[in-house]
Amino acid sequence: MISIKNRIRTSVTALAVGASLLVAPSASAEPVLAVTTGPVFNDPNSTDASARGRILSHLAGLVDGAESGSTIRISLYLFHSVYLANKLGDAHKRGVTVQVVVDADSRSTGLETLKTRLADPAGSPGSWVRTCKPEEACLALDPGTTAADPNGTYDNVNHNKFFLFSRTKGKGDVFVDDVVVQGSGNLTSQDTDDWWNDALTVVGNTELFAAYTRYADDLAAAAAGQAPQVADYAHDTQAGKAKVYFFPRSSTDTVVNILATVAPVATPDSCTGNSAGFGTPDGRTKIRIAQGHITRTEVARKLWELAQAGCDIEIVYRSLDNWTADDTPMGQVANWLTRPVTGKGRITLHQLDNDKRGGSDSHTKYLLVEGTYNGGPDKKIVFTGSHTYTTTALKYNDETLLKYEDTPVFDAYVKNFEAQRAAALAGL
Repeated sequence: MISIKNRIRTSVTALAVGASLLVAPSASAEPVLAVTTGPVFNDPNSTDASARGRILSHLAGLVDGAESGSTIRISLYLFHSVYLANKLGDAHKRGVTVQVVVDADSRSTGLETLKTRLADPAGSPGSWVRTCKPEEACLALDPGTTAADPNGTYDNVNHNKFFLFSRTKGKGDVFVDDVVVQGSGNLTSQDTDDWWNDALTVVGNTELFAAYTRYADDLAAAAAGQAPQVADYAHDTQAGKAKVYFFPRSSTDTVVNILATVAPVATPDSCTGNSAGFGTPDGRTKIRIAQGHITRTEVARKLWELAQAGCDIEIVYRSLDNWTADDTPMGQVANWLTRPVTGKGRITLHQLDNDKRGGSDSHTKYLLVEGTYNGGPDKKIVFTGSHTYTTTALKYNDETLLKYEDTPVFDAYVKNFEAQRAAALAGL
């Protein structure tokens, strides 16, 4: 578990709501559409509590705006928030079905509050909380005894962080359907105050929503012992601008496959050919990664091969688990990411907190591709979700990775990447 350093923050005095805000809008006022497609990011280094709590506030608004008779589904590793538990309890009481699947590591006052509130018989009869078996994921098969874990006590988990709303108006007054929120963070104070996190909301994509709903139902059934665990859950779904990948995967590395689609790595300078404004100034594909953990050698090697092919790669990270205590490279991952590159390509590493020097952590798990992808130039694609670049996340955890191709969404992620990079450079 990550050690969290005490941080001195400037207290922010809450201002009273202005009288003008208490006046009901006139009948001629335009309806407010508050729930739209796009990302939300927290800022763990801000002295403003609202900036640190943007994602939690966003989720609370969606819960408050859920229509009676609708359904909220959540799959999460850690549920600690008493605040959101009570929001969900209020939704349940007004007739919203609330269904939550959590990992057994989620032991907290917030979760107990949620269980108590959802047990209220005055609310929706379909509401419940289901928990995975201890030291196991819900749907992903427990690997048992392996060479890396000879005692068979490998602690794989439901590492998901997604929220599904069948119908909500959020903080506005226009209802929308089929809302997916794919996050990188849990409902803990650490995720708000110490770690960089993101949450991508996709609205009205019925096919995407249906794919997430099927996965949520499978997680719930496995948690209840109504369906068997699986070693491979290869249910990729392309849905317009979006594509979702679910885990575990036993026979292929999804991230390696994605990186292999960026450019034919056997051809020198195959990362070139983009128009002005895409990638580097000279038109080479640029890859940005903000990721807490990179331990899969195959991913590191593929990134180096892309750099060899001319791609420009920047990585903000918390730790490479096979670096020495004094942060010198020793293992395969670190060696691939620091290996010299010939030609124009390069890999640049920016480290946030590594449990030693203090500062904020990158808890995001996103990959940004700007340039060539799948044989075409001038792409701007976001891959985000709960999936870290570890063997556990690939083979043994319940995880989700969401691809989204959209310029405004991509540009927002680039801005967040630059903020994390600046924090790394400043030691924040």
